[in-house]
Amino acid sequence: MTAPRLEVRSLSKTFAGVTVLDGAHLEVRPGEVHALIGQNGSGKSTLVKLISGVYQADRGGEIYVDGRRIGAPVDPGRLHDEGLAFVHQDLGLVPDLSVRENVRVGRHATVPVIGWIKKAADARAVRETLEFLGLGHISPETKVGRLRPSERVGVAVARALQERRPGSGVIVFDESSRAIPHESLGDFYDLVRLLTSQGTSVVIVSHNLQEVLQIADRVTALRGGRVVEAGRPIAELDEAALTRLVLGRDGDLGDFAESMPAQLRDGGLELREVRGRRIRRVSATVRRGEVVGFTGTVDSGLSDLAPLIARAASGTGSIVVDGRELPLASSGVRHALRAGIAYIPQDRHGQGLAMGLTVQENITLPHLRTRAKRWWMGSAWQRAESEAVLREFAVTPPNRHAVVSTFSGGNQQKVLMGKWLLGGPSVLILDDPTQAVDVGARAAVLRATRQAAVDGAAVVLCSSEVDDLVAVCDRVIVLEEGRVVDELARPFAAADILTSLFPDTEGSTR
Repeated sequence: MTAPRLEVRSLSKTFAGVTVLDGAHLEVRPGEVHALIGQNGSGKSTLVKLISGVYQADRGGEIYVDGRRIGAPVDPGRLHDEGLAFVHQDLGLVPDLSVRENVRVGRHATVPVIGWIKKAADARAVRETLEFLGLGHISPETKVGRLRPSERVGVAVARALQERRPGSGVIVFDESSRAIPHESLGDFYDLVRLLTSQGTSVVIVSHNLQEVLQIADRVTALRGGRVVEAGRPIAELDEAALTRLVLGRDGDLGDFAESMPAQLRDGGLELREVRGRRIRRVSATVRRGEVVGFTGTVDSGLSDLAPLIARAASGTGSIVVDGRELPLASSGVRHALRAGIAYIPQDRHGQGLAMGLTVQENITLPHLRTRAKRWWMGSAWQRAESEAVLREFAVTPPNRHAVVSTFSGGNQQKVLMGKWLLGGPSVLILDDPTQAVDVGARAAVLRATRQAAVDGAAVVLCSSEVDDLVAVCDRVIVLEEGRVVDELARPFAAADILTSLFPDTEGSTR
């Protein structure tokens, strides 16, 4: 029998006496797409880091490639020689450098002795790899920042596949599809199929269960640091069955807007002729006690709206909070905070959390101005309120002194939500808050979003996740080319939103 392309046996990892991965096993066959699923904190990221040599495994585990033992702990220097390559969710590209410079970093062709880089030789090598991937239209000298998102993923893959041997190798995509707009995912899936058709094996780590069903051949699921299903054929599963594997139970999101009714109140948020970047003109009203969703395609300007409202980006027009007008041209973040606006940004690592601080420090930081004294910050209120957030959001581990960077993505998102909801905001702005979180954390985030409206906030949810909009919104506003083109009020279904997003061109009046 042909040896597995990648085989993991009894791999474990313990941090400070806590076992986060317990005897994990994984078998990836030649030329297949193998999905790795599980909640945040299930151990799948730890497993990938053990295979890639970022972490050293506990004694007793083994890793094999094509039947050859490569050791555990892994020597990162051997990974490339053994045909293992990794594309992480942030892609690791430098936008201001060329495609050639990004692909060849660390492997430049050089002139002997003097070490000058042979740019022409590097360009030929890059062009050859790009042509193999069906990306021959990309010039090696193009700046990466000018490429489409799906092309950037292709560049990251080209870097990983340099000096490839046909019919061999394993490439691991660790949440890489996060960087790709929905409209471009088809190009990414075509790239994956091209790789497997050449005999390369692909491992996809993903929270998107629909993606797993669409692209994977087999799936391995982890829960609580243990493998609960190994190599199950995807043909035997549907989304409900995958959810049960991830959660250990059914995971229906439910209709939070129906089960948690909110009453409209006076005041709220008004957008008056808001403009900025790709937002050309948006006017809308969000009352206290309701959740209003904004959605649109990748070119609609949706990703620019939330930072504008929260004053994290420059623009023109004005916003009105409870009757108080804030001109966008002359107000900033400080004015938004004083008006009671809380902002949950899409980038929780770069903009939402201070990754080097503890959970307690992150939760209490925005409230020091109102709760602390000039000469004394106080500890009792910080302890009580951070513990309340940990308890309410079921953050694991419930350790307020832990550095937030050590938590899984879903638990980080819970901390971020709790950090701003703690102050009882007048307006809550959320920008794709469920991206890259598992189904369990997703439900917690959406429930908290709806609870904020029940508690009296005006809530704006900017999201490309149609199911999220259906679950929590009272109204949904559709953007196209920076303008409002449609508005839906409950009751509505996912199909109604999709019809508005992608209208029949023959029947459309736009």
